[in-house]
Amino acid sequence: MPNNIAKGFIPEIWDAQVYRTLEDNLVMKKIIRGVNMTAVKGFGDTIYFTSLADPSITNYTGTLTHEDLIDDQIAMLIDHEKTFAFKVRDEDSLMANVDLPGSQAQRAAYNLKQSVETDFFQNIYTSATAGTVTATVTSATVLSSIAEMAQKLKEQNVTQSNMWIVIPPWVETKLRLAGVAFQINTGINGTGGMAWTNELGFDLYVTNTLYESASTPVTQVLAGSYQSIGYADKQLSTRRIELEGSRAVGIDGGLIYGYKVIKPKELALGSFTYAAETAI
Repeated sequence: MPNNIAKGFIPEIWDAQVYRTLEDNLVMKKIIRGVNMTAVKGFGDTIYFTSLADPSITNYTGTLTHEDLIDDQIAMLIDHEKTFAFKVRDEDSLMANVDLPGSQAQRAAYNLKQSVETDFFQNIYTSATAGTVTATVTSATVLSSIAEMAQKLKEQNVTQSNMWIVIPPWVETKLRLAGVAFQINTGINGTGGMAWTNELGFDLYVTNTLYESASTPVTQVLAGSYQSIGYADKQLSTRRIELEGSRAVGIDGGLIYGYKVIKPKELALGSFTYAAETAI
């Protein structure tokens, strides 16, 4: 007799919910040069980013020589995969775990977000070549430290309107103490939420997924142009599997993705060490 524990479960609806939550809450989705997810067919795919070399500028001497512009192709592999899998034991539990606020569907989406974004930031920062700002940061020094990172990008001709920076919550606190006001960025569908500000003249986002190299902490802060990093992903279909020998149902799903720094000269690193305030 078929196991009808999971009747009414619609994987496509849950798929949309998981992906929507990822879209809304991933800071990295705000700063990358994304590829349409329909371009990704499966794990191991290669995505190519193509750009032409800049034209040379010469003094005019009466004749023109038309140069060939060499194109540059950067390959990005879809070589990361994150999954979740859990079981539920009866129909009521299944619907609660899928449809209700705070359900395992939402928890799966949140944990996927944390895992993917942590992987992203802990590997991307080593490719930044626009320059490194090393600073011990307090509320008195935080503005100058961030301004120095912006300067590194401007020296690479990144315009202020095309510039972002991602900071950890403790740097946000320093900025608030320095008088910078933040608001909540409500995400693509208006359901997410992350601290954000453009009071410093460029877009600044807050996440707790940046790489920390010590318990002090020492956080690797990143700033760049919106064309500096490529990213693509594809959600794996959510599946319902009737588990043999029990009245439980297994639920699983996940995400395949890839990322690549495609313009390292437009990516700057800040190695920021936390310092306590002597007075507030």
